[in-house]
Amino acid sequence: LPRHLLRPARTALIAAGLSLPLLPLATAMASAEPVKATYRVFVGGVTALDVNATLDVAGDRYRIAVSAVTGGTIGRLFSWRTDSESDGHVRGSDFRPDSHRQTSLLRGEPRNVTLTYGPQGDVSTSVTPPADKDDREPVPPDLQRGTLDPLTAVLDLLFAVGASEGCDRSLPVFDGRRRYDMVFSEVGRRIVDPSRYSIFSGVAQQCRVSYKPVAGYARSSSGGRFWQRNNPADRPPVNLWLAPVAAGSPPLPVRLETDSDFGSVVVHLTGVTPPAADRRAGASPQTVR
Repeated sequence: LPRHLLRPARTALIAAGLSLPLLPLATAMASAEPVKATYRVFVGGVTALDVNATLDVAGDRYRIAVSAVTGGTIGRLFSWRTDSESDGHVRGSDFRPDSHRQTSLLRGEPRNVTLTYGPQGDVSTSVTPPADKDDREPVPPDLQRGTLDPLTAVLDLLFAVGASEGCDRSLPVFDGRRRYDMVFSEVGRRIVDPSRYSIFSGVAQQCRVSYKPVAGYARSSSGGRFWQRNNPADRPPVNLWLAPVAAGSPPLPVRLETDSDFGSVVVHLTGVTPPAADRRAGASPQTVR
């Protein structure tokens, strides 16, 4: 179960102004302090994960760090933690990763990934356990080339929304085990109602995220896994709301919703540093509760 609890968190976990060209926005953040955000993940109404995310931009460099640990009832039953980190550089309007690392422990066994990116888009991969011991076909090198890691892909989306480019885009992603496309589509501006679980209420930009599997998926499936149906193509879409809640930063995820075999998945923003002076962004006729 823990391995699959991480997947919705990844999508909502990156800290990240509005309506500025993308590169000037990244440059403007260079002198700002790192942005930190915290989230709580609920599955079927039960607290599942507590998440910390940090975004640090300096000059044309960026670094994202995300950690997630079991919390609430699940945390009292067993302890599990995962840490992910990506760093790279901004080239024109593109984010180019240099490295991506993820470490976690599942049932006492390490599940680690290290990705190193070459200048021509090639990817050097170190994965524990390797694909042949993990009941999955390895992803061929030609399908890895030119991809983004999952954290950089979401960061690309946040800056695009901040630059008024909208959500619509498809990005090639390789996470060390699976190769898939993250397909983002525009839904529109919506009001997020106040909630005792979240620090945010107000107008947010809603995007929908779908996954198009390409390669590297399990040869067999036992079913009943969190966030993963028997067929990877059957994964439900993710609804993601973004708003400018951190000073000197592009819009942050403020809410995430999707479905799973264990019930609805909801991710709330529980804290941000430094906060924006004013989170209000206008009005909208539609409401999210």
